Amino acid sequence: MTTGLDSRVRVLHVVPDLGVGGAERHVATLMPRLDPQHFVPSVICIGQPGALFDDLRSTGIPVRAMRFGKRQALPALLGLISEFRRNRPDVVLVRGYNAEMLGRIAAWITGVPVSVVWVHNDGDIEPRGRVRIIADAILDRVTDAYFGVAQRQRDYIVNELGRPAEKVTIIHNGVDPAAFDQDRDRSVARDLGVSDSEPLVGIVAALRPEKDHQLFLAAAAQVRARIPDARFLIVGDGPMRDRLHELAKAHHLDDAVIFTGARSDIPAVLRSLDLFVLCSYSIECFPMALLEAMACAVPAVCTDVGGVSELVDEGRTGHLVPPHDASALAQQIISTLSDRDRLAEMGRNARTRVETEFSLDGAVESTQRHLQRLVATRGPREPMTLTVVLDVTEVGGVELLLLDLFSHFDTNVIRPRVVCLRGEGALTQRFRDAGFEVAVIERTGRWDPRRLTRLVADLHRSRTDVVLVTHHHRASLAFGRVAARIRRIPNIVAAHDMDLTDVGGRVLPRWAVDTLWASQALVLLSHAQGRYLHDQEGVGTSAISRTWEVVIPNGIVIPPPVDDAEREWTRVDLGIKPDDFAIAMVARLSSQKAHEVAFHALSRLVRTHPNARLFVIGQGDREKELRVLASSLGLDEHIVFTGVRSDVTDLLPAFDAGCLSSLHEGVPLAVIEYMAAGLPVVATDCGSLSDMVTDGVNGYLVDVGDADSMAERLSALAAHPELRKRLGSAGRRRAENDYQITKTAHDYQNLVSALARRRARS
Repeated sequence: MTTGLDSRVRVLHVVPDLGVGGAERHVATLMPRLDPQHFVPSVICIGQPGALFDDLRSTGIPVRAMRFGKRQALPALLGLISEFRRNRPDVVLVRGYNAEMLGRIAAWITGVPVSVVWVHNDGDIEPRGRVRIIADAILDRVTDAYFGVAQRQRDYIVNELGRPAEKVTIIHNGVDPAAFDQDRDRSVARDLGVSDSEPLVGIVAALRPEKDHQLFLAAAAQVRARIPDARFLIVGDGPMRDRLHELAKAHHLDDAVIFTGARSDIPAVLRSLDLFVLCSYSIECFPMALLEAMACAVPAVCTDVGGVSELVDEGRTGHLVPPHDASALAQQIISTLSDRDRLAEMGRNARTRVETEFSLDGAVESTQRHLQRLVATRGPREPMTLTVVLDVTEVGGVELLLLDLFSHFDTNVIRPRVVCLRGEGALTQRFRDAGFEVAVIERTGRWDPRRLTRLVADLHRSRTDVVLVTHHHRASLAFGRVAARIRRIPNIVAAHDMDLTDVGGRVLPRWAVDTLWASQALVLLSHAQGRYLHDQEGVGTSAISRTWEVVIPNGIVIPPPVDDAEREWTRVDLGIKPDDFAIAMVARLSSQKAHEVAFHALSRLVRTHPNARLFVIGQGDREKELRVLASSLGLDEHIVFTGVRSDVTDLLPAFDAGCLSSLHEGVPLAVIEYMAAGLPVVATDCGSLSDMVTDGVNGYLVDVGDADSMAERLSALAAHPELRKRLGSAGRRRAENDYQITKTAHDYQNLVSALARRRARS
């Protein structure tokens, strides 16, 4: 993958030091993961290096410790100003009191375009002094954003600190699951004198008052009374060390509690535990130690403070108890340890949740997206013109996605418009009603050569900065790119399908692949699609077929959750009875969608679940054929053809599951809509669906054409309402995290900005 662009964002992270702590580990794991093709990261410690300094430097990230003390504010400020002038960062990230203060002042003095405060706490141990309150209020004027790590922080940042709500963005912490083995390994425990048969409960936290190790010891004494062979690890160091040793003796826990001090082998320590505990009473946001325990498949019992409830799924990955309540903590530890099978199941659930919702890759991608957005919005005042060249504005997934994208672009950054080469289509008026220009290139016949000259003239007249064409509009794929080359304008090809070789087709014609060098970017829906285009269609296999490849998943407007009353009203409106198992299938009635597979699955399902009904939402040239098939299978009472509905988003919450039986797909909007509506998904394993649906987590995948397996999965959902609810909730979370239209729009906006900057520089 090559870019050919000199538009990387220079990101400088300013911190007090890189000691051992959650916020420090966040810096040490995030910065090396920033995509080197788009970012140039570096780190400055105002004070001493800290224990993680060498680890970060070993990754190749430029990192410097200025070694100034807390009373050396002026020399530290001058040092930062010098560093900023030398590095010329586009973004300065700051975390920690002196870094937030001095870093933002230095950024303002040196004209750094973007300043961001990364907030890692959910409250203050001591009230902020008047000087800091005044300074923070003044510096807010030169602060572009406040990043938090947990949704619970919004109230603290906005209402307690008084920061503007529109500046606050939450980016959950993440860990790399591959770095944490989920298999139990008691080696560390045995080295510490704990036998394999002794239940082992551990806490990993700095020995500071707010972590409330006193509560842990009080609970341990109660657990010990009920489970005499239970042992307890306290991992970490800090100012409370001596006091906690005294408390352990006072609770008669000398032989039960092991103080390990600070450890560099935390993953190995966690794998030795049966149960992880975190019992802070304040300011716990999105603790890295808890994330790491979950990645090691260790269930947790934690106090319900800060953002901990966003991590612990009550009853599935662990349990939450009130802070300051030693008895509640002890009882939950005892109860959890007493069911070994349930303990193991919760550990597996915790690992799965990290993999699907809190991976480091996800945290990095979200960080990159928001940094690029901030840089883009600090660009020139005059918006860039993006011209999308289409054959016609048909009613299809890509065209509807474009309409949504246009509506979510920042109009201060991008002015989108459409040019049609073959006349107006069904969606033209909707684009115009939404305020977007749609131009039509007149032609006198199918092969009118003047289309090209007229398109070139249109691009000149509209002062187009970047051209976008889609793979399935063949005329625009040719004429749009040629016209852009004539005008010396960057052009982007967007590919929205895959697996076409299985049905005798291609996503990109051979001639388009062999001329990809003439495009500045190829937009992909997923990494899987990129691999397919490389392996099956020859993309990137030679110099002429190679260009910058950018992954931008589809997205939708995520609707608000629907309450039970609204759901029941919609079911009544659709004629769905209270005990019906209603399945939605939103898809064009085309051979690609293979409705016959879903129909045959339904014919098997109704044998055991006669109340099952399939609602076919869409239209197409196969409607008559499919109605005949439904009748021949005896499914007239079980299949409802609704035709095209403009209110699909409002309808979907009325259903119990979403189905898709396609032969090939990219990243289908229908599946995103199912997840957003809280429906479990049953779909064929084609295209990028395996990137969207994790089997058994938010739905099920079956082999293409396998009606028996589809029926089996639907039967399981029909029989277990709680399973539907659990899978549907996981799908909703995934849609919110990965498939927001705002994310898709920001990614396109950043790409257009990068290409336009390159053109301006050349």
